[in-house]
Amino acid sequence: MSGLETAIRQALERSERANSETRARIYQSARNALEAGLRKQDVHDPEVIAQQRHRLEGVIHAIELEERASLKAAASVPPPIQVETRSAPVPSAELDHDIRMPSERHAGRTGSPVADGGLAGLRPERRDGARAADTAPLTEPAAGKRGKAAKADAAAVKPRRRKRGSFLSFVMVITTLVAAVVMGAWWVETSGLLKTAAERDTSVANPPSTVQSEDFDGAAGLKTLGAQAGFSGDWVEVFTPADASNVKASSRAAADPVSDERGQRLRITSATADADGNVSIEIPVSVLEQISGKTSTVALSVQADTGKQTQFSVECDFASLGDCGRHRFTVNDEKNDMLFQVTFDRSLAPSSPGHILINSDVTGAGNSVSVYAVRVLPGQ
Repeated sequence: MSGLETAIRQALERSERANSETRARIYQSARNALEAGLRKQDVHDPEVIAQQRHRLEGVIHAIELEERASLKAAASVPPPIQVETRSAPVPSAELDHDIRMPSERHAGRTGSPVADGGLAGLRPERRDGARAADTAPLTEPAAGKRGKAAKADAAAVKPRRRKRGSFLSFVMVITTLVAAVVMGAWWVETSGLLKTAAERDTSVANPPSTVQSEDFDGAAGLKTLGAQAGFSGDWVEVFTPADASNVKASSRAAADPVSDERGQRLRITSATADADGNVSIEIPVSVLEQISGKTSTVALSVQADTGKQTQFSVECDFASLGDCGRHRFTVNDEKNDMLFQVTFDRSLAPSSPGHILINSDVTGAGNSVSVYAVRVLPGQ
């Protein structure tokens, strides 16, 4: 707003600031410039628009009070020309005797009262003494010549002043509009209005769900299989939240069945990243028999808490078949299916159930992960 205040003051300095209509035009131009700037910036918030208008009106009000105080102080100064109605006017050393009206000199010789001479309408704002002199009747030849010369001078000067004032008003309007456009462009640039939603988002970006290996031989079968459109009937569902009896939590872990608007799920919370923070989900012997000697796929349907993301780990203990290494996944608050492959070259007959071990936060920060299901797609 300081830019518009500067533009208003500069415009008043270059114009006939004593004229209230000129000041009103300048103030209105500032209002128009503000409205144009708000429209150009695509600002539609009523509170923001009202605030900007209120601040501008406050600036205009303060400037107008200053202008009126200045005019009042100037009006208190005695005018350069004084007209006395006594029959014997007293000349002043500060006035030029050539500017005195002919009627005054005539009155001085005859002793008769001096008439108004058309000066009753003279106002303090008038700065040209010649205009006042033009309104009085001329009775002496010399005074008539001087009056005609004064009229000619006034006629020559008045259009020039009017033309100069119009030009300055035009320059002031253009300057105000340019200043408003520059201020609007600066505001748009600094406020980030033209930035994309991704550029304005200063929060930590949520990376896509990925699969990473840790303490695992990549040639053994860990692969990122991508998102699945759905699960066919070939998938074997080895765990659902209703199977809470097949879940066992370690000393520093918790596994709580939850059912709310997000669905039925098992919420796992690990207080440590080591084995004490693991939760074990049992895999039946019948499933282990189907994946023995094959390359199979394991899928976990998981989701982090609202507004958070976590890195959780998965390990396998498939009894006599062996393990599958340690896998680490990053998941956010959107439900996703995390998949990895396991390969067992030896065809062994497992004699006891296996387990999938889940740690909800490998950083040890205690973030939770919700498990909706665990499925296995046996190999061919």
